[in-house]
Amino acid sequence: MRKLLALSWAVLCVAMLHASTLAAQSLPPLVAKSGYADMIVVNGKIVSMDDQGYNANPGHVYEAMAIKGTHIMSLGTNQDIRTMANADTKVVDVGGKTVIPGIIDSHSHLFSNPSIAKSMGLKYPDTGTAINVTAGKDMEATRMIVENAIKDEVKKLKPGDWVYVGINPNPKEDVSSNKIFSWTTRGELENRDRLTRVAPQNPVEVKVITRATVNQAALDIYRKLFPDFDDYEAGELDDLKDPTVAGMVGEGAHEALEWYGWFGKQPISVLGEMVRRNWEMASAHGQTAFGSRTYNPRILDSASYINRMGVAPIRYMLLMETHRMPQNTTRAKELYKMTGNLSNLGDDMMWIGGVSSELWDSSFPLDCLGPDMPAPAAIKQREMCRNPGNLFWETLKGALGAGWRIASIHGVASDGVRRFTRMVESAMKDYNLSVEDIRKLHISIDHCEALGNVPDVMAKVKELGIIVSPNPIRMLKEPDYVRDYGPKVETFIEPIKSWLDQGITVVGQFEGYRGMGGQFYLVVTRDIGGGKLVNPDQAIDRVTALKMWTTWAPQYMMKYDIGTLEAGKLADFVVLDRDYFTIDPKQFNDVVPKMTVLGGKITALQSDFAGTINMQPVGYQFPAGYRPWARGGE
Repeated sequence: MRKLLALSWAVLCVAMLHASTLAAQSLPPLVAKSGYADMIVVNGKIVSMDDQGYNANPGHVYEAMAIKGTHIMSLGTNQDIRTMANADTKVVDVGGKTVIPGIIDSHSHLFSNPSIAKSMGLKYPDTGTAINVTAGKDMEATRMIVENAIKDEVKKLKPGDWVYVGINPNPKEDVSSNKIFSWTTRGELENRDRLTRVAPQNPVEVKVITRATVNQAALDIYRKLFPDFDDYEAGELDDLKDPTVAGMVGEGAHEALEWYGWFGKQPISVLGEMVRRNWEMASAHGQTAFGSRTYNPRILDSASYINRMGVAPIRYMLLMETHRMPQNTTRAKELYKMTGNLSNLGDDMMWIGGVSSELWDSSFPLDCLGPDMPAPAAIKQREMCRNPGNLFWETLKGALGAGWRIASIHGVASDGVRRFTRMVESAMKDYNLSVEDIRKLHISIDHCEALGNVPDVMAKVKELGIIVSPNPIRMLKEPDYVRDYGPKVETFIEPIKSWLDQGITVVGQFEGYRGMGGQFYLVVTRDIGGGKLVNPDQAIDRVTALKMWTTWAPQYMMKYDIGTLEAGKLADFVVLDRDYFTIDPKQFNDVVPKMTVLGGKITALQSDFAGTINMQPVGYQFPAGYRPWARGGE
């Protein structure tokens, strides 16, 4: 009897082992190896964007995709991918919608946001008021509007309260923001003494784009917060003689005022939440990664806080620009020699991409066209053209010497980029760096609105392996360039196709998350409105355009497991409400991202689409009537 029982148990065990072996053999190999998928996306037009070539081929197109953990497990047909799901797998049926890799914005500044700050109860400025006025028909009329507005506000305030003034363009009078900026860059619109007479007891700052004019009360606050303020501004604004005497303040100083003055009493946890909400909005618009410089340590601390807490809804390549914090300029020039090379230090969510600098060749009307484009003396005088000894020349050169990558450098115009390559070659000579050493760094120049296609400049860009990152919206500055430099300057406006034809790596930037469809439209059509096409021969097809923000962007970001939808890469993707690849380019403005996934986690899900897939909305929800990819948003 005992022998019979033992034999029965042996037969049963063998049978069970055989059954389990058969079951394992019937599992898809990936499931047998890694387990069932955590999420599958089915019934989609999933465009991989995995063709790396300069062509109109988007790569593979799939019906379905499986995700395990943070990475893509597999892509294929609905039938194949469904075999990788079990009862615990989240199934997302996108109902034929187009799925693309998450958008990568190589150059954006998603930190302080006055509207978000206000919604959180934070004041901007901390005491007083912020107002916006509309420019008049000319500089004198605008000056009167600004000063009268300040007088009206001062009547409502206590002594010591701030008056922060922004100036909006006036299309009816043909006064663009660029024209207003040209009045501001050299202190012609306002100066310290005029603003002091208007508001002797209240700090005043009138800011346009990246420069501001302040009165004496505001200067006193800057100097109290930053003991080396005057020395630093002389270096930051070295195109001006005694800038603080005229009350001129640069962007680095203004950002420091925001974060150390107006937000100075706020804990990092609160500032981090303000930044997180801004990033959440970027995620809802379809972005999954961005790059940005950090002007000062408080910004860096806020971003790193989000990462430490594990709540970041977007990946962030951090570029060090803490030399923009008002400080002793001698110390600033040596800063990155003292830290050691921290390039690429970090994790999947936040990593250091190198050292950056806005103030190399700044934006119109400070861009350095130099000998490449003649203009009246008053126009040439305002061009910001760097030379050895300048704060930013020496800081970047020292960073290269210390082994840092330098990236996101404002390379707005041709001679500015020529001078930049000379700085790089000076560093190569002094620090014994080879061309191959430089090429491995993937240095980048940004904005590039008037870079043009000057042979000696572009030859050097190609030789040194410099990545070019233009922003399409800057094509809209063409009328301002023509007004100041004449019609010949139009050929300098973002000749993207010519750069690509030469084999130069070109990636895209939006400088924000609103209006991405409008910017794709500009790249594809060169249509800036009013029947004007800017260099129409430089138009590129829509697939090549998308590659600038997906396929090729990892080279800029120094992170190669994003940008395409391929097995083994991070599961970063966005579901669109219409097919980017087939709609009329005019409809790019109408595209609405319905779901954004970051590393396999849903970070944005609009309520209407959530209902169709039996899920709850996630993240920022678009207001009724809002067009997230349209220029202007509505």
